[in-house]
Amino acid sequence: MSKIESLEPEFRTKVEQLIAAIENVTGRKWIITAGRRTMAEQEALYNQGRSTPGNIVTKAPAGSSAHNFGLAVDLVSIKENGDADWSDNYEGWKQLADLAVEMGLTAGMYFKSLTDRPHVEDKSWKIAQGEWKAGRVHIA
Repeated sequence: MSKIESLEPEFRTKVEQLIAAIENVTGRKWIITAGRRTMAEQEALYNQGRSTPGNIVTKAPAGSSAHNFGLAVDLVSIKENGDADWSDNYEGWKQLADLAVEMGLTAGMYFKSLTDRPHVEDKSWKIAQGEWKAGRVHIA
């Protein structure tokens, strides 16, 4: 399953629209680097920089990330040479965040506790999390 196919259907449509819009604004191709994550994948990322080697990359343990519910993506633009542009000063990050907000999504660039430029999520993810916590849905 591709990263776009891993997303919940309504959110997938919004992400497709967001990608089309940001590509139009920036003149660059944008790709999804992360879509839905399993609980095990999220826990492994959370442990990075804590109990396993590497830098801390998330504050969200398993079950506390919109990625676990198929309601978040991480996006990055592709430079002319084919490399992903992860530079902090790339103006496309703000353009992405502003377009996401205009579409009613939440942009990680505007998180207060940890700036997460590539991250975009649907606000409904906490509803899905509540259903999971109540045992009404199973998340792998």
